[in-house]
Amino acid sequence: MAMAYRTGPILRHQVDKAYRLIEIVEYPIDLAQWRSICEHDFNRRYIAPTHGSIVTVENSIGYVQGISIAHPGSDPNYGHILDVPVFIVATAADTAGVSNALLGHLKAMARADHCSYMIVANIDPNIWPDKGSDPRKGIVIPITV
Repeated sequence: MAMAYRTGPILRHQVDKAYRLIEIVEYPIDLAQWRSICEHDFNRRYIAPTHGSIVTVENSIGYVQGISIAHPGSDPNYGHILDVPVFIVATAADTAGVSNALLGHLKAMARADHCSYMIVANIDPNIWPDKGSDPRKGIVIPITV
């Protein structure tokens, strides 16, 4: 199914909608904490790939169908990476399309920051994925130039 998606940094009107996806996987974070995290993202003075970001995929009628949180990191095996501790897709109609839109945006972020790999972590609902936590196991995706 071919659909058009708006993929990019989270927008203010998407915060509560995006939280529903965070809530689905039962991360131990409430709406107020989520709003605070997003507000911090909005208040950054400069947008740069090295700061990391919250990325959403929104369909043409305004539903947030995918979300990721990504930031640059370092891995002992892979060097400079784009660490993706949160990658959630929630759609019944176009899982491949939403996933590809989200992955495409993340790969562009990784290329812009000269990362050789992107590591998409497995979902662990017991741990909110803070930057700097222990390395997570997940899918390693090579980033081609």
